[in-house]
Amino acid sequence: MSEFLRRNQVLLGSGVFLLLSLVLLTVNRGRVRRFDPLGAVFLEVLRPLQAVTTQTTGALGNLWTRYVSLVGIDAENRELKLRLRSLEAEHRRDAEIELENRRLSRLLDFQGDVPSQLVTARVIAKDASGLFQSFTLDRGEGSGIKPGMAVVCADGVVGRIAQVSPHASRVLLISDHNSGVDALVQRTRARGIVEGALNRTCSMKFIKRGDEIDVNDVIVTSGLDGLFPKGILIGRVSRVTRKDFGLFQVAEVVPAADFAKLEEVLVLKSPPREVNAAIDALERARATPEPTATPTPEPTPTPPPAVRRHGTPPPAPRASPAPAAHSPPAARATAAPAPRPKPHA
Repeated sequence: MSEFLRRNQVLLGSGVFLLLSLVLLTVNRGRVRRFDPLGAVFLEVLRPLQAVTTQTTGALGNLWTRYVSLVGIDAENRELKLRLRSLEAEHRRDAEIELENRRLSRLLDFQGDVPSQLVTARVIAKDASGLFQSFTLDRGEGSGIKPGMAVVCADGVVGRIAQVSPHASRVLLISDHNSGVDALVQRTRARGIVEGALNRTCSMKFIKRGDEIDVNDVIVTSGLDGLFPKGILIGRVSRVTRKDFGLFQVAEVVPAADFAKLEEVLVLKSPPREVNAAIDALERARATPEPTATPTPEPTPTPPPAVRRHGTPPPAPRASPAPAAHSPPAARATAAPAPRPKPHA
């Protein structure tokens, strides 16, 4: 028996498994829930592995999605930064253009107020030694600039031309200790000399002790030094020093022009006397009222001639009454009756 089972074990095993399958198919036929004990075992064994696999796959998917999103966000961020820098640069250019337009507009307004031949020049360098207060301009003899000409800007007096080359010139500022401008106090017409100092400030000297001058008074050019026309702004008084002795008083003046931010200037080519005469004529013209025009009466329209029909004779002209003769009063009186003849005796 054992020999029979040993020899036919494969066949017998296959038959047993086939019979078991037939039994299981017969038992599970017609039922909703099938009897599968091995499936339940495999399901329970594989549940943790499937859960770990699902979590790992989800984590890897989320990480990849975040990485791809971060790469896209980083590229977008770089693009936005480039656009922001471009917009900031454009805004700066627009602001610079607007400031330049304002400066040039103020220069044009100043040119309209000062009747003189002007040369517009740009500041290209400043004195680096510190010994002198001077600028270098990009215009020279080729533009008609000569030493001694006045240099101004839209804010006021800048200085005078000290040295000239064919294509450049050097301006000595009013804050230099070698410069001097004849000036007036606009409010009281007190006269003095505005000079520069070693500490890069300005002071108005040689003001008579009895003249009135206070802080915040406006200082303008007098036009008597032969360099600057009259009435151009120099600055404002910041402090007045009156000593107990002496004939004069001194006032510190803050220049109206900011030399640290100066970029464009105007060089006055016309002589100051001609400019002063033109300014006086302009002031007189502004002060003189313009004559008002007398209204002319409108002509009365003449009536159109009457239309005459064909065959109708023209109307006879109306006789105008003869003018009364200017006769003496005796001629205009009623004639007296003739005298009666006297009877004969």
